Amino acid sequence: MSTQSAAVANASQSNRCPASPYVSVRLLCRAAQWAQRRSAVHTHADLERTTNEDNYRTWRYHELEQQLTDHFDTNRIAHGDVLDFGCGTGELCTLLTAHNPKAIIGIDKCADVIKRAAATINVMILSETCRPKFTCNEQHDRLPLESESIDIVCCFDVLEHIPDVRAVACEWRRVLRPGGRVWIWWSPWRGPYGHHLESLVPLPWVHLLFSERTLYAACAELYDDPDFVPRVWDRDPVTGRKKPNKWQHTQSFHPFLNRLSRRQFESITRDAGLTIERREIHGFSGSQLRKVTRAFVPVPLLGDCFVSYYIYELTKR
Repeated sequence: MSTQSAAVANASQSNRCPASPYVSVRLLCRAAQWAQRRSAVHTHADLERTTNEDNYRTWRYHELEQQLTDHFDTNRIAHGDVLDFGCGTGELCTLLTAHNPKAIIGIDKCADVIKRAAATINVMILSETCRPKFTCNEQHDRLPLESESIDIVCCFDVLEHIPDVRAVACEWRRVLRPGGRVWIWWSPWRGPYGHHLESLVPLPWVHLLFSERTLYAACAELYDDPDFVPRVWDRDPVTGRKKPNKWQHTQSFHPFLNRLSRRQFESITRDAGLTIERREIHGFSGSQLRKVTRAFVPVPLLGDCFVSYYIYELTKR
C-alpha cells in the first residue's frame, strides 16, 4: 500500500465509531426493524403522540396523573410543602397544584427544561393559589433546600437516572420533616425496557443480551435510517430540526442509567435512615404472562427482569 493510500485509510478509520462486532450489529438492526413494523411503540397513534410536542405533553400529563392518583394518597398533599425531584418540564408540578399544597418546588439538573417549565407555568392560568417554583440544581449530592422543610418528595420516572442514589437518598432524609414521605414510581434497569431505547430498538431485554458497544452502534445506524421518525426528544426544541446523531459518540449507559437493582435500592434506603412504608411490584400487563412470571419476581436480580415498574413509599421516622 502506498503512503498516500495508508494515510487515507488511517483518516477513514479515525472518523469511524469504535469497531463493533459487525454480525451482532446487523442482527440487532434487522430485529429492531422487524419489531418496529409490529410494535405498539411504532403504531400511528404512538407516532402522533411522540412526534408532536403538544400531543406528547398532553399524553405525559395524563400518564403522570395516573401514576399519582392510582398509587398515592393525594390527600396528604394538602397544605404541605412538596418537592418534585427531577421535575423535567413541570407536568407533575402542574398536577400537584390541584391538591391544595402549601408550596411546590420543582428541581432538575437541566437548565433548559427548567426554563421551559417556568415558561409553561407563567402562561398558564391556574385556579390554585399555589404556583410552582423551579430551580436548576446540577449538584448530585446536595439539594438547595433547608433541612426539614419538605413534607413530600415525588420522584416519578427519575430514580433510574440518578447517578448517586445514596447521596440523593441522604438528602431526601435531610430535607424531609419527621413523618415526611418519598413517593417513587420506578422502572428498573433489568426490566424488559430498562434500556429506554424503545423508539429505536423496541425489543425487550436487549440491554442484557448485547454489549453497550453493539447496542449503540445499532442505534447509530437506526437513527440515520431514512425510515426512522424522530421523536420529540430527537428534535431541537427551538428549531424543530432533527438533532445530530448522538449515538455515534455514546459509549455507555452511564450516567443516563444507573443499573440500580431492587436489592441495591432497598439497602441504600435503609442506610440513609428511610423506612420502606410500602412497596408494590407491577409485572406484565397480560394476565397469562403475569401468572407465568409471578414465581420469578421474588428472586434477587432475576425478579427485576419481570417487573414493569415499582411503587415505593418511604418515610422519615
